[in-house]
Amino acid sequence: MMHSFDKNTMITLAGLNLALSYENAGLVRLEKRLSESIDPEVKEKLHRHLAQTKDQQARLRETIKSLGGEPITEMGRLPIPEPPQSLKAMMESGSTSNETEVWESLNDLIIEKAETIMYKGGIQALELLKADKKTIKNLEKNLKEEETFANWLEKNNPRIAKRLMTKQMEEKKKKKQRREESVTASTTG
Repeated sequence: MMHSFDKNTMITLAGLNLALSYENAGLVRLEKRLSESIDPEVKEKLHRHLAQTKDQQARLRETIKSLGGEPITEMGRLPIPEPPQSLKAMMESGSTSNETEVWESLNDLIIEKAETIMYKGGIQALELLKADKKTIKNLEKNLKEEETFANWLEKNNPRIAKRLMTKQMEEKKKKKQRREESVTASTTG
């Protein structure tokens, strides 16, 4: 059935579906990060944010349907920095799991900050369009969850990176010591 929407409703539905497309992509990224993350603290936060993202998707779908629209199933493109191919190949082939965790956690922060910007802009647009308060409240709830996770990442990424890189340096040092002890044992025995 084809609906006839006024221009404000069409714009509102397009914006809500845009937000949903980013949450759809975010869900896939969070699932991938959760499966690849090596840090228990980060894993726990990713797991929590994955559940929030599912709730955000449900709120967006419900709002879109309540306005007579059809929720999008497609994924938007997330703002993840892309290094030049030469550096990317070097980083992918030579990075340890600790280094990858640090890099991906920075990408998580960039994505979460971008989502907060998107939600703030969406809320401002809905206010200008005089959208219903429930629609705005749903976006404000999503914004609050995105801000909470982004703020946690921004505050804790340096500490986690330091812990991971210190652990990596200690492991390297222990390996070097074991090699030296092995060489010494074989030359004296």
